[in-house]
Amino acid sequence: MTAYWKFLLPGAVSPFAGYRWAGAEGAWVDGGAVTPCRTGIHACRSEDLAYWLLPELWSIDLDGVHPGSDADHKVVARRGRLLDRVGAWSAETERELAIDCIRRTADHAAAELRAAGDQAGAEELESSRDLGDPDRRTALADAGAAAAARALAAGHREAARLALYVADAVEYLDSCPVATIAYIAARAAHERTGLDPDRDGHDAERDWQSRWLVERLDLAVSATRSEDL
Repeated sequence: MTAYWKFLLPGAVSPFAGYRWAGAEGAWVDGGAVTPCRTGIHACRSEDLAYWLLPELWSIDLDGVHPGSDADHKVVARRGRLLDRVGAWSAETERELAIDCIRRTADHAAAELRAAGDQAGAEELESSRDLGDPDRRTALADAGAAAAARALAAGHREAARLALYVADAVEYLDSCPVATIAYIAARAAHERTGLDPDRDGHDAERDWQSRWLVERLDLAVSATRSEDL
């Protein structure tokens, strides 16, 4: 059976339709006509987990997957039945991912600063790795803001922007959901210069985030699109 996954709000509530799955585990739910983003049962493959981060993660069985509905990192089917909640995805695990995304944002900014000639600034961002310590996080945010000011004064707008992303990511850690921090990391990757023009940095970063989830949560890997359809 192909592995599919569904992120839900607390209480097993669908974030868009507002449907409450709680108590319906194992029972088939008919989503009606399949129209992506409108009707049908929406879920995702393991490779697209990073696009849908919410507090609860469940495995879900689908019936009647619509061909071609995976264009926007999702799959849509006529029917679905919720299976098991992934207990390893918790507030603690969310924070682990968020902190790793801050590190990734800092690495992208450091690479851009180094390309702009700010070796010291790059090394300062790379040196702050123990982000479980609030003082280290504050130091990293301050280093990002200072590096951004230097880069902007030197006319390196891209480096300044990425350095500010570091400060933003640290600031949002305690006030925003993990999806926000993951998005910042993806934006930082997308806006790096000098990368492979045939590989979008945003997609590559989302791939890394999805792999993080699969490995950390010990999830089954979904079939490829060609195998599934």
